[in-house]
Amino acid sequence: MKKKFLSLGTAFLMALAVGTQPLNVSASEMDLGLQYEENDFEKAGGLISKYYLSIAEVDGKVAITAQTKSNSVMAVIGFKNISVQRSPNGYSSWTEETTVPDQLNYNSTSKTLSDYLVNVSGRCYYRVQLDHYADNGSGSTQSVPNTSNVIWIS
Repeated sequence: MKKKFLSLGTAFLMALAVGTQPLNVSASEMDLGLQYEENDFEKAGGLISKYYLSIAEVDGKVAITAQTKSNSVMAVIGFKNISVQRSPNGYSSWTEETTVPDQLNYNSTSKTLSDYLVNVSGRCYYRVQLDHYADNGSGSTQSVPNTSNVIWIS
């Protein structure tokens, strides 16, 4: 029993560490949209088929890049409960610095944010937590919580 808990704890810590690593995103001059590698997306079952979240620093601001995808047209799809959080050390004592209004598309298969800029006070580590959200308009909804990578903003 002790080994089982140790194995589960190790697996959880590894998943947590992998989930906070920055993901590679590249943009092409010929394509105005961002191009993601297929393995950059997390896969979900249900209304949401794939989702992605990453942040970067742009001119002292938090730049959010995210996408929520479905395999069919959703009445509502996008991001809810967007919270920009700060920490003095980057791994504990996270507090909410600001929130961002829900970012939603209607009658669509996806919602994308490309370097959505959020003002922050700086001199801390930052991360973003949000819910990838989909509503099929027939009484079914799905919400997948996600936490971004961690960055330092001076």
